[in-house]
Amino acid sequence: MSNARTKRLGLDDGTARTIGVSLVVGIAVLATAASGCGGGSRRQQQQTAMMMTAPANAQAGPASSAGGGVAGGQVVPGTPGVVGPGGTGVPPDKLVDEYSYRLAPGDLIDVKFPYHPEENERVPVRPDGRIGLQVVGDVMAAGLTVKELEQIVVEKSSVTLRDPVVSIVIAQLAEHKVYVGGQVAKPGFVPYREGLTPLQAIVERGGFVDDANTDEILHISRIGEQVQSQRLDLEAVLDGESSEKIVMAPDDIIIVPRTFIGEADVWVDQWIRGLLPTVPRPGFDLNTLAF
Repeated sequence: MSNARTKRLGLDDGTARTIGVSLVVGIAVLATAASGCGGGSRRQQQQTAMMMTAPANAQAGPASSAGGGVAGGQVVPGTPGVVGPGGTGVPPDKLVDEYSYRLAPGDLIDVKFPYHPEENERVPVRPDGRIGLQVVGDVMAAGLTVKELEQIVVEKSSVTLRDPVVSIVIAQLAEHKVYVGGQVAKPGFVPYREGLTPLQAIVERGGFVDDANTDEILHISRIGEQVQSQRLDLEAVLDGESSEKIVMAPDDIIIVPRTFIGEADVWVDQWIRGLLPTVPRPGFDLNTLAF
């Protein structure tokens, strides 16, 4: 404090210095407290922001995790992670229709008994099309939908379980194919996908060749233990007179036959042109004759 002020207040120099030091310390303490309060406020704001963003992050969380499965967009600890074909990260049961998709060898399924959890199993569909369950033994699964297989397991398990309830979920889809042969540009296979039609499969193999019989196409499929075949008329589809009502199942086979003219041409080539001897006369060859 200045000498003039100390004289007006009637204070000596020692008292004035004591009061000055006290004021400085008080101001420093107030400044520290204010900064502490500001820091606490910032931390509270950060925590509030994290709490607000946490639900959004949970909903948009990773589709699969090494230690968790996927349920409603969230990772569920303790359940095996499942990934759809091609690493899409979408649960397989969301990629296919459980009422129309038919199981095939290589698929991995979870068979659950809600009231008898000790019977729960994760089993693959074997190459012979069957699955093995400890409660019912071997059951044919290939060619059946999930709902059809559920009903069969309920019927078989009712022998040893009282009023069983069964829930089947596809845990992993195998890499399936659809085979296209006959009079197409590039006979071979097409990767299976839900909703694939015969015409789409044929187009993916290059389409029809000139002598293809488009109204007598053979479609071979397997349902359960039975192999079924039917004739498809794609000529009407190509003409726009009707739409395709058939969708492919895993491992289905499409055979495009030749027309009658195409078959006749093959017969002529094999039994006439191929059997004619070569006449050793210069400038003349029966094999060059057109039939």
